[in-house]
Amino acid sequence: MKRRSRIPLQLKVAVALFLIVMMPLGVAAWFYTDTGKAAANYGATEAADRIGVLERSFEAYHGMVNTTKQLHVEVANRLANRPDLLALDPEGPLVNVVDLFGFDRERTLHTVIDEPEQAGLSGITILHADGSVFVAAERPLAGPEWRAKVVEIPLGTNGATLQLTFEVSATVQKDLEALKQALDASRALMQAKSALPWSYTAAFLVLIGIAGLGAAAFGIIASTLLTGRIAALVSTARRVSEGRHDARVELRGRDEMAELGSAFNSMLDNLDQARLQVEYLQRMGVWQDVARRLAHEIKNPLTPIQLAVQQCVSAYKGDDPRFKKLLVDTGEIVEEEIAALRRLVDTFRTLGALPKVEPSPLVLAELIEELKLDPTMAASLTVVPPKKPVTVRADKLLLKRVLANLVENGIHAGEEAGNTGKVVVGWTSDGDTVRITIDDHGKGVTEADREKIFEPYVTTKTTGTGLGLAIARKIAIEHGGELAIAPGRAPTGGARFVVSLPLRGAEASLA
Repeated sequence: MKRRSRIPLQLKVAVALFLIVMMPLGVAAWFYTDTGKAAANYGATEAADRIGVLERSFEAYHGMVNTTKQLHVEVANRLANRPDLLALDPEGPLVNVVDLFGFDRERTLHTVIDEPEQAGLSGITILHADGSVFVAAERPLAGPEWRAKVVEIPLGTNGATLQLTFEVSATVQKDLEALKQALDASRALMQAKSALPWSYTAAFLVLIGIAGLGAAAFGIIASTLLTGRIAALVSTARRVSEGRHDARVELRGRDEMAELGSAFNSMLDNLDQARLQVEYLQRMGVWQDVARRLAHEIKNPLTPIQLAVQQCVSAYKGDDPRFKKLLVDTGEIVEEEIAALRRLVDTFRTLGALPKVEPSPLVLAELIEELKLDPTMAASLTVVPPKKPVTVRADKLLLKRVLANLVENGIHAGEEAGNTGKVVVGWTSDGDTVRITIDDHGKGVTEADREKIFEPYVTTKTTGTGLGLAIARKIAIEHGGELAIAPGRAPTGGARFVVSLPLRGAEASLA
């Protein structure tokens, strides 16, 4: 089936991030332009209204300054024609007369300064024709916000000068300059365009473009990292679906994707183990069917054969000792082989008629202690229980059969190795699983035998049919657990068999 073309996730994420960033920025750009127009129009209107006020203020202020200047000139002209001041003309004919009568020149000037109609006048100085001071009088300025302004006018006709000092505002020039600047700024604002300058708009659009490209680049980089890890998961899943059950994914890091990869690998491990268990149970099912058939086919002719041989041996009445001995030996051999066949038939019957698992709550310590009731195991079995008791849901009869078989194998392995036949049984619970370990003092299990030791009719002992471990593993799997050999040797130096059972019971059984 041809797969439809799909849009890469990198492109989707990049476009999505680009749109997410550009949408508010685009709206902001529209508002920016529109607001700029509104602000410019509003500013132009306000500036137009303000210009009239500023122009009138500037004209009034300027007129006030000019009026003040004219007033000072008028005051100077008026004072220059006053008889009392003309009498003080140092170059005039009356100066000697004034001195003759003893007039106080400075007092006369102070009197003029203090007159109400001379408001703003703070000093009077009369100069000779050569510019030297003849007489002067003044009063201090009213404050730092005032400054002195001097006005000079001829006094009489002989070259003397009347110098008047007036108080004027010290900030007049600055105020006029500030009014002029405000007026110029308002005129510039009124003449501005109805929108903000294009340079501002261009700068904002460039900023929007850079932000959009940055978002797209970030989206491509982030999505590439993400899709690369997803692609690794997809590739591993495809390899597993193609039959490569050992395929696993490697995702580094400590984020959610790494946890997903770890969970994915754990799932594949569980699936692989379940697949192997199902295949094992299928093989065991075939062996069980064969065992039932063989037990039926072998059992039926055994009795007639045995009776026929016994009859032949008892029917001979001759006196040939050699023939009679041969006949008796043949009968004994047949009897032994028939007995061996009967044991094999019993084993076949056992394999072919394993009962179904019926789990119930079971205290492991009590079950394992019951193994010591067998005299052959009591002296060789050492139990190492955990601090806390462990209860599982299991079939007592079948689980006891598994443990008895493993303990018996351990005893035989130690004896065949020339060591003690002691066997150590311990167990621990970890989460939802209990692990029962059976350690012996034998030679251990070679790597070559590890792969096939649980197959039916495979055994490393000098005696036995090779069905014990196969039956034990089948029972463990049907309990939802497993029977395996530990990778390394047991602390006792021999082999360590591990029975894993779920604490939650047999509802997870593959049977």
